[in-house]
Amino acid sequence: MKRLLSGAAVVLSIAAVTACSSEPDVTPTGETTTVTVQVNGMHYTPSEIEVQVGDELVVEFENTGTDLHDMAFGNGETSERINPGQTTAIEVGVVGEDMEFWCSVSNHREMGMEGTIVATS
Repeated sequence: MKRLLSGAAVVLSIAAVTACSSEPDVTPTGETTTVTVQVNGMHYTPSEIEVQVGDELVVEFENTGTDLHDMAFGNGETSERINPGQTTAIEVGVVGEDMEFWCSVSNHREMGMEGTIVATS
C-alpha cells in the first residue's frame, strides 16, 4: 500500500510540474507591458488585458474593493492576498498566448472576478 501511494504522489508531482511549465515557445521582445488592475465590486477593471506576444507582463494590482482579494494566472503565477487599499505588483512573465486570470479567494471567481489576457501580434 505504501509503494502504491508513493507512486501516485510521484505521478501527481510530475503532472503538477508539467502543468506549470507549459509556457509556449515565444521569443521575448525585451519590452515590458505594465497594466493597472483595480477591483470594482466583484469584478476586475479592466477584465481584458491586451499584451503584445513576447512582452513581459507586470500587473499593478490595486485592491480598491471592500474585501480581501488576490490574482491568480493561468501560468501558475499568483499575488498574495491583499486587503482593501493595498497594492501589489505581479510579474506574470512573457506572454505567448491568451491566458485567464481570477481571484482565488472563496467563491469570488464564480461571482465574476475573472478576466483574460489577450496575446496580440
